[in-house]
Amino acid sequence: MKVTLNWLKQYVDFNWSPEELAERLTMLGLEVESFAKLGGEFDGIVVSQVITKEKHPNADKLTVCRVSDGKGERQIVCGAQNFKPGDKVPLILPGASLPLKPGEKEPFTIKVGKIRGVESHGMMCSPKELGLSDDAAGLMILREDASVGQPFPEYLGRAGSDVVYDLEVTPNRPDLNSVIGIAREIGALTGNPLRIPQFSILDSQFSISDLVAVRIEDANLCPRYVARVIKGVKTGPSPDWLRQTLEKVGVRSINNVVDVTNYVMLEIGQPLHAFDYHLLQSRAGVSPAPDRRDACPTIVVRRAKDGERFTTLDGQQRTLTNEMLMIADENKGIALAGIMGGQNSEINEQTVDVLLESACFNPTNIRRTSKALGLRTDASYRFERGADIGITDWASRRCAQLILETAGGQLAPGVVDAYPNPAAPREITLHHGNTSDLFGVEVPVKHQRQFLTSLGLEQVGEGAPEETTFRIPTFRVDLKRGADLIEEVCRLYGVDRIPSTPPRGAIGSNQFDGVYDQIGEVRRILTGLGLNEAQGQTLISSAELEMRSTQSVMLANPLSSDMDMLRPSLLSGLLHSLRHNLHRKSHDLGLFEIGRVFQRTAGAPPTVHEGQFRRQDAGRTLNEERRVAIALTGQRALPFWTADDRDAGCDIYDLKGLLEEFLEQFGLRGLSWTKRSESTALLLESATITLGGKLVLGEFGQLLPTLAKQYDLPGAVFLAELSLDQLLARRSAAKSFKSLPQFPSIRRDVAMLVADRVTHDDVLEVVKKTRPGNLENVELFDVFRGKSVPEGQKSIAYAFTYRHAERTLTDTEVNAAHDKLVEQFRQKLQAVVR
Repeated sequence: MKVTLNWLKQYVDFNWSPEELAERLTMLGLEVESFAKLGGEFDGIVVSQVITKEKHPNADKLTVCRVSDGKGERQIVCGAQNFKPGDKVPLILPGASLPLKPGEKEPFTIKVGKIRGVESHGMMCSPKELGLSDDAAGLMILREDASVGQPFPEYLGRAGSDVVYDLEVTPNRPDLNSVIGIAREIGALTGNPLRIPQFSILDSQFSISDLVAVRIEDANLCPRYVARVIKGVKTGPSPDWLRQTLEKVGVRSINNVVDVTNYVMLEIGQPLHAFDYHLLQSRAGVSPAPDRRDACPTIVVRRAKDGERFTTLDGQQRTLTNEMLMIADENKGIALAGIMGGQNSEINEQTVDVLLESACFNPTNIRRTSKALGLRTDASYRFERGADIGITDWASRRCAQLILETAGGQLAPGVVDAYPNPAAPREITLHHGNTSDLFGVEVPVKHQRQFLTSLGLEQVGEGAPEETTFRIPTFRVDLKRGADLIEEVCRLYGVDRIPSTPPRGAIGSNQFDGVYDQIGEVRRILTGLGLNEAQGQTLISSAELEMRSTQSVMLANPLSSDMDMLRPSLLSGLLHSLRHNLHRKSHDLGLFEIGRVFQRTAGAPPTVHEGQFRRQDAGRTLNEERRVAIALTGQRALPFWTADDRDAGCDIYDLKGLLEEFLEQFGLRGLSWTKRSESTALLLESATITLGGKLVLGEFGQLLPTLAKQYDLPGAVFLAELSLDQLLARRSAAKSFKSLPQFPSIRRDVAMLVADRVTHDDVLEVVKKTRPGNLENVELFDVFRGKSVPEGQKSIAYAFTYRHAERTLTDTEVNAAHDKLVEQFRQKLQAVVR
């Protein structure tokens, strides 16, 4: 919303500077995005006339001109070629500065100087140099009737300084999309009265009932429609005051009738539309005629027909649906309701009679139509936010008055006001004690009432000392409850006057959230292992069938088809994060996510409503679980540029090693890693992680290549997901530390042939049962299959480390324990020691 300083002062008195007004409006909740001074940027620029034009003696592309500035002649050196003697052009005098361009910090100031040896006393300007357009091809040639010596701002119609403000209006305050609405706020803050335009309209010999009728077919989409007819207008250019007012705020002047409708829309916030009365047709299919009652047109507010085509004022033919609202006569559509008129009824140079529309339309319908057609206008912008149904007739009378003043004619007495269901005024009671309690300071009841009545609210009755009831004006659609009134008091009292206080409630508490700290430790460990944290959506698409299960929870009223299911797993979000990063040329990725997943309890309905989402609900239908998930893809590590394994990709053992390190640091002991014999619906090869041989903590594996292709992931992807709730419950809180060993270790290596079915866990189980003395560590360092190994077998090699805590072991002691262990491998695993 753009508004000028001088326009605001027509409705309310205030003496603030432009900067102070910007600050005051911002504190009222109207964010001032920018403001710019008009007129002042052209100080020192006058209308001049070229007297002579001669070639520069020392430059082929320059000319030396004699120019009159109204007070005398000046010598100007110029590089443009698009002018001739007698032309009138803008001239900036020495000492003046060109308008500041975007991005410039200091303006360019003109000085007397020599250009190729010839003095120049000023500069003739192009439109781009003046900031009026991007045209830099030559000088700006002014009209022939321009007065030489006239200040350039006066020539442009910007006589006198003014300031244009660009305001950001929040959607809940449609009343601020008008100059009067903003002036009302200023008046409430200053205590000065608001000056609403007063007018009177003379009657004429015509009767409105003989000229037009209105029929509303859907009162939900159009609750009110006001029509007036003005006859005998003379369409033409707008007067200077009207044209200049619109141009200052960025609205192009068209003609006096259309400009008045735009002016009133900006003034009061009510969009209006003017039709050429004689382009409307009656049921008989003829244009209006004074001697035929059957030629009286009827304005029909109806839904469009599916597939109906309509050409709007911008020349575009649009295909409509039955969900869109049309303004029509008995035979054709003449406007898209609340958005744009049609070419078949627009005001033109031959227009003599005008039908003036002022209506109120359903905001949701206007927004859907505007979005569906890709057509946004100043009118649709205001109707989408909710127009004031109580101002439609006032705006119509105001617009009619200005049309009579600028275009002449006579107004038909009376009005057609179709208002099927008049809205009852709303009333809200304010408990004054709540205001002071919320602010933390005492605001006198007298001041609270005064603030609200200054905003246009009407006090109902005398009011008890502790509360007051107010009748809410129709233009304040945002006021719905007592808390809204407290907010209005706060705005006018001044947020800056409310003292700041420290937070209350948790100060001095010795309690802390242990779970939060433990989750922070999980995050710290995983980032320390080189992973980056991702954050996915709680709602996902049910189309991701690989993530669904029989316990998946569907939403009863989803926002969209892409967000219709509560996630049963974190892996879906991680896969989307991988794809997002891969498409942006980040190929080597290690991500993790911590979050909640949701599943239905047995016997619960398949869909969930908002009320069932509360964790404390009795008989709840959802199970929530915290989980942590990991995803790897790309290279194992970023190699040095001279490394030989530059293309070595990560594999499932990298993920397993990462999980082992994470669980070790987090305090989990006694874990088992069990490989699955077959692939799952999600993973090609996978394994489960169990604690104590019974409790399943999670799983990990490689994503199926078919699914990786669906997610547009070119390389192998490795995934893991664990129950964080189980990790938190089963971790060992105590951490033990041992001093570094003082005595040397002895290592014994064993290479043996075993059947392919023998796993590393089988080997460790034999070691555990044998319990060789002084054994400190077991490490698998080689697995081999090849020509020298029989089919169905594999060669595995282990390193066994022995150490005594209090003395140095002898070879005899180590050999005895080690031989016993090797013998158990032969017996239990049928191993052949190599």
